[in-house]
Amino acid sequence: GIVNTRVGGLARNAQLFKEKHVIISLEFYFGITGGVSEQSGTSGQSNDEQSGALEALEPPLGQECLEIGDYKGKMPVWHLNTEHTKLHSLKLERCHLWEKLISITSLKVLNVINCPALCEIVSTPALELLKVEECCSLEQLPHDMLALKWLDVALCDSLEQLPQHMPALKSLMVWACDSLKALVNMPALESLELSYCDGLEHLHDIPALKSLMVRRCDRLKTLADMPALESLEVEFCDSLEQLPHDMPALKLFKVYGPNSLKTLVNVPLLEELMVEGLLNWEGWPADRFGETTLTSM
Repeated sequence: GIVNTRVGGLARNAQLFKEKHVIISLEFYFGITGGVSEQSGTSGQSNDEQSGALEALEPPLGQECLEIGDYKGKMPVWHLNTEHTKLHSLKLERCHLWEKLISITSLKVLNVINCPALCEIVSTPALELLKVEECCSLEQLPHDMLALKWLDVALCDSLEQLPQHMPALKSLMVWACDSLKALVNMPALESLELSYCDGLEHLHDIPALKSLMVRRCDRLKTLADMPALESLEVEFCDSLEQLPHDMPALKLFKVYGPNSLKTLVNVPLLEELMVEGLLNWEGWPADRFGETTLTSM
C-alpha cells in the first residue's frame, strides 16, 4: 500500500508503520499541517518536535519508496540502518539539517532538493538516476557510480567537479553550478545541457555525445572534438572562440551571440543552421561544408 501523511504534533500513529509490513511507499511532509501557514510554508513545530516525530515514524524494512519534505529536525537514527535492502527510490526536499546520505545498496533513484546542510552522499552502486538541486554545501558527488544513467545538478555553488568514472551515464544536465570548471571522461554520454555555469572552462573526452546545448557559460573558450555530435546549440557564451575541428555527424547547428567564434568546421551532413550575433565571424568557407545537405539557414 501507499501512505501519504502530513505530519502534525507527535507521531501518534507511529506503531501503525511498524506493524503494516505491506506498506511499500511512504511520504512524510512536515510543512502543511495544523499550525502551519500554507502561504509561508513554515511550521509551528519546533526542530525537536519534528525530530521526535520522524524518529518514531521509522519505515518498515520492506519499504520501496520514501519521501521526506519540509523537515527542519535532525537526521533520524534509523537513517543509518543498512538493512533497508528493498528501498529503490528516495526523495529529500527542504530537509534543512540533513548532512549525509549513507550508501543504500538497493537504491536506484535519488532526488535531493534544497538541503543546504548536505555535504556528503556516499557511493550507492545501483543508482541509476540522481537529481541534486540547491545543496549549497555539497562539494562533490559520490565516486564510482557505475550504473548511473541520468544526472541532473542545479544550484550547487560548492560543487567543484563531477565524478570521472560514470561509464553508463547517458544524460547530464547542469544548471548554475559556478564552481564547476571542467567536464571530462564521460564515454557513454549522449545528451548534455549546460546553463549558467560561470566557472566552466573545458569540455573534453565525451566521444559518444549526440546532443549539446550550452547556455551562458561565460568562461568556456573551446569545445573538444565530438565525432558523434548531431545537434549543437550555443547561446550567449561570450568567450567561446573555437568549435571542434571536425563534426562529421552534425545535422543541427544554432548559435546566438555575442561570442568569439570565427568560422565553422567540417560539417558535411549539416541540415539546419541558425546564427545570430557573431561579432568576429570570418565567413563560411565553402570547403568546410563539403557536399552538405543543408536545408534551412
